[in-house]
Amino acid sequence: MPAAATRSLRRYVITGGPGAGKSTLLQALAAAGYHCYEEASRRLIREQMAARSGVLPWLDMGAFAALALDAMKEQHDDAAEVGGTCFFDRAIPDVFGYLMHAGLEVPQDYLSLFASCRYEPVAFLLPPWREIFVQDRERPQTYSESEELYEALREVYGSLGFRLVELPRASVAERAGFVFSLTG
Repeated sequence: MPAAATRSLRRYVITGGPGAGKSTLLQALAAAGYHCYEEASRRLIREQMAARSGVLPWLDMGAFAALALDAMKEQHDDAAEVGGTCFFDRAIPDVFGYLMHAGLEVPQDYLSLFASCRYEPVAFLLPPWREIFVQDRERPQTYSESEELYEALREVYGSLGFRLVELPRASVAERAGFVFSLTG
C-alpha cells in the first residue's frame, strides 16, 4: 500500500464534467491501494431508474440533489471510519454545481452541511475530453453539457476556497502518477 494511504485521514475530491475520466482514474487509485468512493450519483441514478421513481437529475434536479447530498455526506462520514487517504468521485460541492447549472439555488441548509465537512483544500479537476467522452443510460448529457458542467464545477469549487488542480488529458497511469505526486 502506498505510504500516503497509511497517514491520518485525508479526503481528496476528483471532479469534472461527465465523461472526463473520473471513474477510470478512481479505479487506478483503488488498484494502487487507496480507499476510493464511487460516484454516488451514478449509483443513485441506477437505483432510481430501477424504482421508476422519476427522481432523476434530468427530470427533477431538486429532489435528486437532496438524495445525492445525503449519499455524499454518508461517504464523507464513512471516510472517518476508514482513515488514511481517501478519494471521492465527486463530493458535496458537485451537488451545488449541478444545481447552479440547472438554474436552481443552493439551499442554505446544504451550505451549512458542507461547512461541517472537511475535505483537503486541493481538489482535482478533470477537463472535458472529447476523445474519451461517452454517453450512457446513467450519463445522458451531451459533450456540450459536459463542458458547461465543468465550468459550473470549476466556479463552485473555486468559490468555496478549493485550490483546483486540473489534470492533464493523458493516460490513466499518467493522471494517477500526477495525483500521487501531489498527495503522497
